[in-house]
Amino acid sequence: MKLIKKLILTLCVLLGTSCTLDLREDPNSVQPDEILPSLVLNSMQRNLAALFQTASTFGMEMTRLQNAGGATYDRSTTPETFDGMWSTAYASILSDANELIASADELGYARHAGIARVIQAYTIMLLVDYFGDVPFSAAFQGSANFNPALDDQADLYNQVIDILDQARLDLTTLFPTSVPAGYLNPVTPGITDMYYNNNYTRWVRLANTLKLKAYLNLGDVTAINALIAESTTILPGLPFGGFITAQNENFVFRYGLTTGDPDARHPRFLANYPAGGGNYMSNWLIWHMYHGYDATSAGTTSVTVGQGDPRMRFYFYRQTNVNSSNSAEIRCLTETLPSHYPSSTGTAIVDHSIGGRPPLGQGALHPTVDPADPAWDRTFCYPTDKGYWGRDHVDPQGIPPDGLLRTAWGAYPSGGRFDANVNGFVNANIGMRGAGFQPIMMRSFVQFMLSEAALTLTGIVDAVPARTRFQNGIDNSMTDVRDWAVNGTYGTTAVAISPNENATITAFYPPANYTTDAANYRNLALASYDNRVAVSNTVAMNYVAREFWIASFGNGIEAYNLYRRTGQPSGMQPVINPLPTPFPRSFWYPANAANLNSSIDQKTGLDIKVFWNASSTTNLDF
Repeated sequence: MKLIKKLILTLCVLLGTSCTLDLREDPNSVQPDEILPSLVLNSMQRNLAALFQTASTFGMEMTRLQNAGGATYDRSTTPETFDGMWSTAYASILSDANELIASADELGYARHAGIARVIQAYTIMLLVDYFGDVPFSAAFQGSANFNPALDDQADLYNQVIDILDQARLDLTTLFPTSVPAGYLNPVTPGITDMYYNNNYTRWVRLANTLKLKAYLNLGDVTAINALIAESTTILPGLPFGGFITAQNENFVFRYGLTTGDPDARHPRFLANYPAGGGNYMSNWLIWHMYHGYDATSAGTTSVTVGQGDPRMRFYFYRQTNVNSSNSAEIRCLTETLPSHYPSSTGTAIVDHSIGGRPPLGQGALHPTVDPADPAWDRTFCYPTDKGYWGRDHVDPQGIPPDGLLRTAWGAYPSGGRFDANVNGFVNANIGMRGAGFQPIMMRSFVQFMLSEAALTLTGIVDAVPARTRFQNGIDNSMTDVRDWAVNGTYGTTAVAISPNENATITAFYPPANYTTDAANYRNLALASYDNRVAVSNTVAMNYVAREFWIASFGNGIEAYNLYRRTGQPSGMQPVINPLPTPFPRSFWYPANAANLNSSIDQKTGLDIKVFWNASSTTNLDF
């Protein structure tokens, strides 16, 4: 664009003609009258995946799905950390949405407008959930307003609902032939739908699911009941009802194998596999998956993994199956167990003073109430004795030479390698070779959210019991984890991805064995749930939260909201520092936003809660 305008100006000078060139226009930006709706929508779809990737990392770090650095919470992130996320949200998504929706509404491109509105609504809700009050109504005015004021976050949530309702109309309504040319007409510019392959009913289900997410944060029983009732009713001509429930309705962004410019592989694969290293896995998540319920053989060489969490070998890839004894490789080996960590004295289990005990099995289930259970000796440094290791929560250590030793991301969802006891070094040519995906909204999440609503909110009317929703969530997650690693797709041909690990997985872990192990795990989870629901819904909710949290691997956004919303699962691993500073109830405003926009005052601390979490009294400062 810049080159074209320079050429026009040069031509005007050479020919001595009278040309008008508005020098107030940014030559690098697309102007409103130059918008190509389909290309702008393509850009928005890709940038949504980039925004999700960054935001998800921050959420995973706070919820022990991934290691977080820094010595305390207020040092784990800085305002500068969020500059890229803010820029992507505003300059690359919301600004484009603002222009595209105006153009699409004028031209009658309803499907373009509908998809753009769903992406717009998701982005606004994410910004509110992470930062609180953010600019919107006064934004996108260019030089007319360099300091857009902050919108009230509760008002923004209301706008999100309105945007999603309009998106549903855009995506479903059939208009008469008298509407402007091109409106829902075969000549409408084609859309490259990177998520649902032009299935607009699935976009409507996503819109409904995002409304459920918003109403659950708000605790709005009436609105949730209306959504549940609507989900069972398909109105003539207005098929609004339904949440994401089928595998091919999962809202995911798929990556491929192209290694050129741009590289099409999953960002987490790129960070972990070509050269080794990357971010550390969470010791606490590994501990839960290995020891939860009855994980007595999850790390053995047995083909049948046993009654541990069968997803472990899909989530994590071990470069070695032997725990290192070299403190130069694992520096915590020279450190003693922090006194505030959960542990066992040999005769009694010592819970964390604030976080309490993790939601695990009782009686014959592992970890047991027996202080001699080996799990209680693995709450720090080494979560297992089988070569799985990452780092503990908010670990400030430097980086030792362990890039080709530490546990890496597996096949799900980053497109890495399934753990078939090969235990070789990572490299760019193994596993799914980066053909992973971003799990932005999965059907398992929906089931857990509906179970949570029934257990935590009075007056929810759902024909499906909370226990069944809980069971469905576990089953959905178990199935989707394996199916992705084996098939590399969820019922769409929108993106063709390359060879996967089908043969390796099937040979090492036959489908029947996985099904059996998944059923054993689910039954143990249900037994624990049943034991607790007899006490209270609140106690039972701890198990729903635990399974929602584990299923959220790769999605720190939903995990972060869940943890703030419920304070569960309980007994999370504490920060190594016994004085961790307040848990981030919201994040710092980005440095660029606070420094350049006079309407934004930087927060005084991370204890400032978003509006829907303001009444929470749960102590997460550990």
